[in-house]
Amino acid sequence: MFRITNCRKKTEGEFTNLICDFQVTEIENPFTEETIWVSVEKKNADMLADNVLDAFVLIPLILGMYYHQDVHIDGNISRRLYYNIQHYLMRIFDCFSDRTKPIQFTVNGFDSVTPASETLIGTGISCGVDSLVTIFDNYVNESDQAFRINSLFFVNCGTHGDYESPESKRLFLERAKMNKESAKELGLPCFLVDSNIHAFTHKIGEQQIGYLAIYSCILSLQRYVHRYYTSSNYSYDEIGEFRNLSRDLDIAEYCESYMPHLISTENFELVIDGCQYTRAQKVERISEWGFAKKNLNVCVSPNDGAKNCSECHKCMWTMIPLEAMGKLDQFKEVFDLSTYYRKAPFYKTSFLAHEGKHGMESSIIRYAKEKGLPLSPKIVAKTKNFIYWRKQNVKKLFGTEDKKY
Repeated sequence: MFRITNCRKKTEGEFTNLICDFQVTEIENPFTEETIWVSVEKKNADMLADNVLDAFVLIPLILGMYYHQDVHIDGNISRRLYYNIQHYLMRIFDCFSDRTKPIQFTVNGFDSVTPASETLIGTGISCGVDSLVTIFDNYVNESDQAFRINSLFFVNCGTHGDYESPESKRLFLERAKMNKESAKELGLPCFLVDSNIHAFTHKIGEQQIGYLAIYSCILSLQRYVHRYYTSSNYSYDEIGEFRNLSRDLDIAEYCESYMPHLISTENFELVIDGCQYTRAQKVERISEWGFAKKNLNVCVSPNDGAKNCSECHKCMWTMIPLEAMGKLDQFKEVFDLSTYYRKAPFYKTSFLAHEGKHGMESSIIRYAKEKGLPLSPKIVAKTKNFIYWRKQNVKKLFGTEDKKY
């Protein structure tokens, strides 16, 4: 059994933790950490809700389903969240993987947070395409104060690397500094949220279940955060077309069009935003925004800690549509165009070969075709891609394979 117990607040240095013990019985403990926690800067400690354990429900639940262990929350949670877990979420998690199975999920009882007088409507800021489109639509172009973003959040729960690696904390703090400056330019406060949740999720895989860690961190702040926009990966149509390819690989890509709203409580609403656009349409939507031209940061392999490398697949997901619409030069402040033009032929060939088999790459190629960007015939692309990967397999035997793709 996985048992979450002894919820308390603890201030250490400049951060205040909301912390619980994570107890494992009946099997050998697969985790190195004995506590699970979320923290905010000490000045924001009042944001942490400690009368409900909602922040410590989703990750133990899905881990319990992977390890086939019942889960008990030794405390109260929101009644609405409990209902959605029992009726919907557990079934979704079960369908996501052949390795998961339904378990017994129990709690001591139910409670709800008392909302603070200040109401926050937030979203995450990473300055990636998905993040900026959500900010552009729901802050820059939104005038209704009931829905307009008034706060930004930068979370450490897996996207910056393994919890055990000192490099991941360094990268989080470096990116936090950069994103706080971006938030300041937008005129919005940026709240830092740290955690050790990725010490648990990485046992399965950050890509598989990492988005649940983000949702968990935000649930800890529901005294203040009334509405939170979580940015989508795929469009509605792309989720329908490619969701089975994401099964047991990426829970967001698998079910984000219908899962996030179920992770809500009596006082907190989680909203999926961006599914109305394909990836290429998102790039187009922010292509005239001056802020994006200075701050766009999409890279999976950043140079100097945070700068776009202009040659990884995520950079290509953005730069190829920009080239197709004739606006790449306008983004020379955030991308190295000479690097792109040297590497782009390979990626265009690879994406074309994968058309129909990968959502992001299909979106990019279909958009490029619509815009008339010159591309190889598909049979040529498939042949070149096959030859490349055969060579990579040979190089792998000798430890000399290319690492960037």
